[in-house]
Order: sequence, then C-alpha cells, then structure tokens
Amino acid sequence: MRLVLVTFNTLINMRIQSQTTVDELYDRLWKTKSARFNAYHRLNKTQYLSSYATSFLSVYVIVLALFQPYNIITDEKTIGILNLIAICVSIILLVFVLMESSMQYNLKAEKFHDCAKKIGKLFKKIEFIKEDTSLNDSDKYKKFEKVQKKYNEIIDLYDNHRPIDFIFFQATNNLKKYEKDEIKFLFINFEFASYNRFMTKLKYNHLIFIHYYVVIFLLPLILIWTIYKMI
Repeated sequence: MRLVLVTFNTLINMRIQSQTTVDELYDRLWKTKSARFNAYHRLNKTQYLSSYATSFLSVYVIVLALFQPYNIITDEKTIGILNLIAICVSIILLVFVLMESSMQYNLKAEKFHDCAKKIGKLFKKIEFIKEDTSLNDSDKYKKFEKVQKKYNEIIDLYDNHRPIDFIFFQATNNLKKYEKDEIKFLFINFEFASYNRFMTKLKYNHLIFIHYYVVIFLLPLILIWTIYKMI
C-alpha cells in the first residue's frame, strides 16, 4: 500500500513539474517574441531617424556654403565664421555617416523580425498542443521538448536584443515592478508603478533617439540663431 502511494505521489509530482516546465517555456516564448518585435520596431525607427538626420546635416552644409557665392553676407569676418561653422558641420556629417552606416540598422531589424516570427510560430504551436485533447500527457510533453529544442536552436542563430526592448515589454504588460512598485514612508505608501511605466515608455520611444532629435530639431535652431546674431 505504501509503495502504491509513493508511486502515485511520484507521478503527481512529475506531472506538476512537467506542467511547470511547460508554463515556463510558454512564458519564455511570449517574452522573447515580444522583446524581439520591440527590437525590430526600435531599429526601424532608428534607421528612419538616422536617414533624416544625415539628410538634414547635408542640407545645413549646402545652405552654409551658399552665403558667400550669392553675396547674402559680405562681411569678411562673418564669412570666415560661417566657413568655420560649415567645416565643423561637414566633419560632424562625415563622422555621423561613418558611424551610422556601420551599424546596419536595417539588416539587424530584419533579423530580429525573422527571429520574432519564428518564435511566434512556436508560441502558437505551444497553444495548439496545450489545447489538443487527443494527446495524452506523455505525448504532449514530447512535443513540448521538441519545441524547447527548436527554440534553443533559433536563439543561437540570432543576436540578443537590448535590455530596453525587454523592459519596454514589461512596462506595457504591467509585469514585475510595473505591476506594483511602492515605498513606505511615515506609514504612507507611495506608488511608483505608473511613473516607472511612463519613464520606460519615454526612454524607449524618445530618449534613446535624443541625438537624432538634436541634429534634426535643435541644431538648425542654433545655426539660425547664430547667423541672425551675426547679420
């Protein structure tokens, strides 16, 4: 009788353990798929802003070079300053183009997109296996093992995403500290979950692109103000 109970308890523990493993795999697929899609969208936006920034820098150089030939400004001292500014902007443009072209944002974005799609297919496969009533627990577990193996193979083929991609996923789905994050001070609970979500979304959507915004929006204002003061 005791042996039967031990065997029965062992089977229950194995089933619970296998179920936990499946849930962990399901959770991992969901998180990785979402983070890789976030990486794809981030890199797409980076490529878009990089192209705009490069184009704007080229326009600044051309506009600065037109002041002297068309006699818009005739003062030699002012022309000398403008030429110096044009040279500085040209150097910035050269360095910017060299750095941005080496990053290959488009290629990286496509790879992340391919990775996310492949993991997404495995994610759907897990759902179908879980809902398939024709399979017993043993058959399901074998299929889950195959999914786990395929997931590991896919992960090995691609680079990892940046932490901000996963943190943004956590913030948009209210996971971990974004679900409940508070501090107690003088018997008063101060919640920071909403603030953390806001800051994470702000960083993902804007702060990581701040250098592009400077080139596109702030630099022309500085140049216009500088030229206006010199005229």
